[in-house]
Parts: sequence; structure tokens; C-alpha cells
Amino acid sequence: MLSVRTFSSVVVARGWELHQMDVNYAFLHHGLEEEVYMNLSPGLFSSSSTKVCKLHKSLYGLHQAPRQWFAKLSFTLITHRYVRSYAVYSLFTSCKGKVFLALLVYVDDIILTGKDSQACDTFKASSNDYF
Repeated sequence: MLSVRTFSSVVVARGWELHQMDVNYAFLHHGLEEEVYMNLSPGLFSSSSTKVCKLHKSLYGLHQAPRQWFAKLSFTLITHRYVRSYAVYSLFTSCKGKVFLALLVYVDDIILTGKDSQACDTFKASSNDYF
């Protein structure tokens, strides 16, 4: 939360617009890097009590889900020439010419700001393609 408050303070001091985005189903769209098994869900029955389900994608409540979501988000942003902050791991910035954008990731929310509101709108529209 300290990062969110500090980020918001900088935005207010600079007079920039602040955009908040909630990524729907952020933890559900990503494959898993390791094998994960779970017990059968209630209501599913098997003749053998040793049967389990192998997961191919993340589920809410799965410990790996937030890590997989952040890994995909980071990879996508870095591919699009955003730079991750060394001080705040969830802060990404982009400076292309006079266009500066900064975004802070908090769980499955993205807080976006920048000098150019049109660039912010472009980012929001293009992020729908990825997330």
C-alpha cells in the first residue's frame, strides 16, 4: 500500500490523470509452469479414492495463480519496452519520445498514469488484447 500511496502522491503533484484498471479473471487465463494436482471437487466421484485432477490452467485460490499472472503481465510489458523498477518490483515505466507512462500493479489491478491522456487510453485499449 505504501507504493500505491507514493505513486498517487506523485500523480497529484504532477497534475496527471490517474486511471485504474481491474483485470477480470486475471488468475484464470494462464498455464502453469509446474505440474499441479488437486483432489476431486465435491460432487465428483470415482471408484478409486486415489484419483486426482491435473490442472492445466490456474484457478482462483491456487498459490501459483498470482505468480503466473504477474509473470505473463511482466513479460508482455517488457516485450513492449516497459522497464521494471528496481526499487518497486510492480512499477513499470515507458518513455517513448515525449510520451511517458507509468503503471503500478497491485494484485489484479493496474494503476496507470502519464503525461499524455491519449497514450493512457491507447494502453487501456491495447491491454484488452492481452488480458
